Formats: sequence, structure tokens, C-alpha cells
Amino acid sequence: MKRILTIVLTVALVLLPACSAPQDEERKIGLDALAEELLESGIFEEELNPADGEIAEKLYGIGNAVSFQLYVGSGATASELALLEFEAEEDAAAALSLAQERVDAQTESFAAYLPGEVKKLEDAVVEQHGRYVVVCVSEGDAGPILSNYFQGR
Repeated sequence: MKRILTIVLTVALVLLPACSAPQDEERKIGLDALAEELLESGIFEEELNPADGEIAEKLYGIGNAVSFQLYVGSGATASELALLEFEAEEDAAAALSLAQERVDAQTESFAAYLPGEVKKLEDAVVEQHGRYVVVCVSEGDAGPILSNYFQGR
């Protein structure tokens, strides 16, 4: 009986690490799905249009994103959505500063000709979640949706 118990425990100890995910492995976020959910949630008062990498680099000064989703409005509102993924957290931290600079510049710009949009910019979500950066300038609350994707980061 002791021998069987020893074998069972040995096998369990050998298999246990294979069954658990590595603690340091970061969960991949589907930026396409996140963008779609945010865009369809009703938090934006106008339809946003996708922008290409060239526009993203021009607006944010960020050229090293591994993956991104950028959606911009017509210019009649400050609404904007940028979701960026980077190779390393350090790259995301640098991009976070650039994203905040973008929002600050937009705040100054809109204050001059559409001051009603300034509140949205002041309340904008500009966050880093590990290797990801999120910028969401909207009328509604993106928090619950973002929490679903970035919980525990």
C-alpha cells in the first residue's frame, strides 16, 4: 500500500507543474475584440473611423507598437480610441508619456475652438496595462469594459 501511495504521489508531483500556467507569462489581449466591444458599447457619441499606422505615428509619435487599433472621429468631437501593444513594458511606459502628451495637446486645441469637448479630454482614459497602452476619449465610461480585459494586470 505504501508503495502504491508513493508512486501516485510521485506521479502527481511530476505532472503538477505541467498542468499549471507559468506565473510570469502574460495573457495576450485581443485588441480587435476590445476595440469592437468599446466601439459598439455606445460610449462614443459619433462613429469613429479606423486609422492606419502612418496616422497613428503622426498623431502619437509612436512607431514601435507591435499591434495597434486606432479610431478617430470627424474632428467635430474629441472622441478617439487607441489600443497599443508593445514588446516590453518599458516600451509601453514610453508610449504612455507620448499618449498623455497627445491628450494634453488635444485639450489645448479643443479649448480654443470647441471648449465643450475639454471635459471629455480631461476625463480621458490614458493607461498602461503591462505591455499595453489604452487611450479612450469618450462621452461614456470605458472602465467596466477595460476591467474585463485587463483585470489583474
